[in-house]
Amino acid sequence: MTSRERLLATGRGGEVDRKPVIHWPHWEPGSDLRYFNHETLPEHMEEGEHDVALVEITNPFGLALQQEIDLNKILKDDPKAGNRVLGELVDEAKRDIDQAFEVGADGILYRLYGARARHCTPMQYGGFYLERDRELLEGVKDALFNAIFVVGEEDVYLDFVSDLPAHAFGWDFKETQIPASEVRKMRAGALLSEDPESDILLDSGTAFLSRVLESSLRTEESYAV
Repeated sequence: MTSRERLLATGRGGEVDRKPVIHWPHWEPGSDLRYFNHETLPEHMEEGEHDVALVEITNPFGLALQQEIDLNKILKDDPKAGNRVLGELVDEAKRDIDQAFEVGADGILYRLYGARARHCTPMQYGGFYLERDRELLEGVKDALFNAIFVVGEEDVYLDFVSDLPAHAFGWDFKETQIPASEVRKMRAGALLSEDPESDILLDSGTAFLSRVLESSLRTEESYAV
């Protein structure tokens, strides 16, 4: 099987010759998935014809972190202004998603920030942000392959986001120590993590993935190749 065939079959519950492996946040040869940002995807289209190519997307809460916007405070102090700002961030994420498909992406790798105690209470995330994430993902559910990665350590709210639409659902197994067997109780479909029992094996090398992804927002670094 090609990497493309292997990953698409796994995302749809089909039989494969082996489990797909994804090297992320630093791509390496042998990865069954290629991931990019909007600028780098077009120049790699021909060389990766046998691979699934995704564009990394930062969710609205992550965009707020990146822009140093304290959304929770604004929403508390002035709900009308807060919802306006949140709506603008949702629109920005939607533009990023639309651009991903315009440049030829097979789907998106949706980096979901905010669903953790470090940033939100369960009521804040569930009340303000969950349905915005759902709205964005529902809008692209017919793409060839989409993956979610929930950024968070032991404070993550996996149960809150477990029903969001995507072909693969990922989380930080090394930091959360939540096994695939537990996540399967929350969600059907392909699972993506460092847990060997996952359907798609994530190889993050020596990186503490959630820390890297949060740090990349603050430093405006891109780990996409």
